[in-house]
Amino acid sequence: MKPASTALLQTSRLTLQVQGRTLLSGLDWQVDAGQFWCVLGPNGVGKSTLLHAVAGLARPAHGTIVLDGAPVASINPARLALLRGLLLQHQHDAFSLPVIDAVMAGLFVRGSPWKDAVNDRRHAQHALERVGLAHLALADLLTLSGGERQRVALATLLTQAPDLFLLDEPTSHQDIAAQLTIMQLLAELVSMQERRAVVASCHDINLAQRFATHILLLGPQQVHAGPVAEVLRTELLEEVFGCRFQVLDNQGVRIFVPGQ
Repeated sequence: MKPASTALLQTSRLTLQVQGRTLLSGLDWQVDAGQFWCVLGPNGVGKSTLLHAVAGLARPAHGTIVLDGAPVASINPARLALLRGLLLQHQHDAFSLPVIDAVMAGLFVRGSPWKDAVNDRRHAQHALERVGLAHLALADLLTLSGGERQRVALATLLTQAPDLFLLDEPTSHQDIAAQLTIMQLLAELVSMQERRAVVASCHDINLAQRFATHILLLGPQQVHAGPVAEVLRTELLEEVFGCRFQVLDNQGVRIFVPGQ
């Protein structure tokens, strides 16, 4: 458990490139325990690349990425798996197995998979309950829909239990009810009881402003970072997305509506 003041993630002058094209330039950013960051921005701006770089899977062109006080490139894989976990946009399950066994795979990083089979299955079952898939624990993984398989991957990440959750569009394949379940779960992970940190890329501005504590808003030439109320402003959204926004008030809750 991390104290509230501990910075889990820090980037300094971070520049990311893909095939010679610069996506991000000079990003200074800090993520602390107890924070839920949503990364917003148009397609191709570097949201996924940023998550991969933070996870240690993509090398920055310039700058540094520090996890728990150490450069990410210097952390051994076993330690790295405890510090951060990454949920990809698309799941590529290679072979058939029961869903609960797939979720239990997340326990490998904890050093004792299947040594206590009853307790391990209890952990996995609880993770499936949290993502709303407890009824599919014994189903064949390959028979699930894309959205269900994505939630199985999230349940696996819950059993891994890293300090920092990195999620690439975790609601992209989900129906509305599942989207709410996932966002509520992510909010619970950063609560006072769990005190983890979450960074999730997404496209739904209204879900982000409802559940996140902080926003990283990425544009082709702009970066805005900070608490939700400071960043989710119409002038900043219009600057980044290149379209007009209207804000509606629904009983005290702001709703952003894009327009021409």
